[in-house]
Amino acid sequence: MPGNGFTLNISADIDGLASRLDAFQRDSVPFWTSKALNDTANDIKDAEVAEMARVFDRPTRFTLNALYVKFSSKSNLTAAVLFKDGGASIPAWRYLGPEVEGGSRRQKSYERRLVQFGAMRQDEVAVPAQGIKVDQYGNIPGSTWQIIMADLGYMRDPNQNSTARSRTGRKGKARGRYMVLRPDAALGHPNLVRNVPPGIYWRQSGSRAIVPVIAFVRAANYKPRLPFYDIAKRVMQQRFAENFRKAMAQYPARYR
Repeated sequence: MPGNGFTLNISADIDGLASRLDAFQRDSVPFWTSKALNDTANDIKDAEVAEMARVFDRPTRFTLNALYVKFSSKSNLTAAVLFKDGGASIPAWRYLGPEVEGGSRRQKSYERRLVQFGAMRQDEVAVPAQGIKVDQYGNIPGSTWQIIMADLGYMRDPNQNSTARSRTGRKGKARGRYMVLRPDAALGHPNLVRNVPPGIYWRQSGSRAIVPVIAFVRAANYKPRLPFYDIAKRVMQQRFAENFRKAMAQYPARYR
């Protein structure tokens, strides 16, 4: 199931197996099969998470929790290991898809806002620069992004944008502000032009010095790092038959 996850169906000859069983056992085959598929799906999910932890640099809990299992039933003998659709957050496939299939990373919500306001190009992404504090995973915290976007006046709700008063500290002194600078005028914003690498900069009040906090760089093309489908197929081949035997032993036919 490219672009979404991996679907498990019955690779073994279940009909052939059922023909060799007695009537009580044949009635239990759908239950045993469903139990084996669900256990195998969980095995696949565990293997995928272990591989993420190995190949990614400091993966967040959000990344490690990006998968879920859609369980089978006796009447629907199909299970699946899928990427979460995100709900109120970012769909997992949006940022993990390039790690599975290659290609460029999709822009995040703040990056799309920067493009919308003409500060960043469509083929660029925003990465931390020397003047910004990142979290334990090397990412820019969402709260920091909100402050920056409000200071730039790029918030979706105009009432959330910073004002001259909100830029002052507790003692009434101006704290400084963020600004977007680029070495070109191609974006139609000549006031942003300055002979520096494109990005977001911080200037402390009372100082002419600027500090780069976010750099705009060309989006890189990723080589696949997570062999998601290969792992799923391998675990399916290794675990389904064993899980089926365990289901038969754990749940004898007379109890089904």
